[in-house]
Amino acid sequence: MNLKKFASTPKGKLIICCAVLALVWSVLLINWLGSFLHDLPNQVKIAKINSELIQIRNNHKIASEEHAKLREIRRKYQALAAASWIISHDGIIETGLRRRISDVARKQDFKLNNIGSVRISRINQDFSCADIDISGNGDFDDVVRLLAGFAEIEPRLAWRRLDLRPDNRFRRNTGVGSANLAAQVNIVPETRLNFSGTLRVFCYEGALSVKDLKITRPAGEILSMAEGE
Repeated sequence: MNLKKFASTPKGKLIICCAVLALVWSVLLINWLGSFLHDLPNQVKIAKINSELIQIRNNHKIASEEHAKLREIRRKYQALAAASWIISHDGIIETGLRRRISDVARKQDFKLNNIGSVRISRINQDFSCADIDISGNGDFDDVVRLLAGFAEIEPRLAWRRLDLRPDNRFRRNTGVGSANLAAQVNIVPETRLNFSGTLRVFCYEGALSVKDLKITRPAGEILSMAEGE
């Protein structure tokens, strides 16, 4: 039986189809094995992948450090904003700051010689600073209590400048020469101080609200600009 007759029989057709199918599968398997073997990692590929992994880890570390720095900057920004004077919560600063200083002096029964006007200087888009000059004189203990009272004002005030000097008008002159100056100081009946300085508070006018900043201090008296003037 020749091939032509064999192929015309049902058995021959089946065998030929099976042979062709086996050939096709062999070609596909060879191609797949070639691709698979090509993709198997070798030393060069492993070294390259390790290098890329190290680079990814380094980039992640740098990004994490930068993110931590940004979080810390935001935390400090919010802390400074929360500790600053906020008009919507603390009132008009030109009148409110003078009032709070006067209230402390009145509670301490201390008469200040001078409470200056509030001067505002712009720092940046969100922050400015307000300075106010004050001066007075009194017994040492009274001055200390007054300064302690200023330290309790909220938002917190800071001294930009503070001068404390003995009030020499109340020193007795014994007529003794300068060599006995220490003895003259020791017989002073009461110690008095002159003080003068500049108090400063930061003002916040940024986008964060009082609620965002979680302000807990009591609200100040909110006056309109017309009332403040």
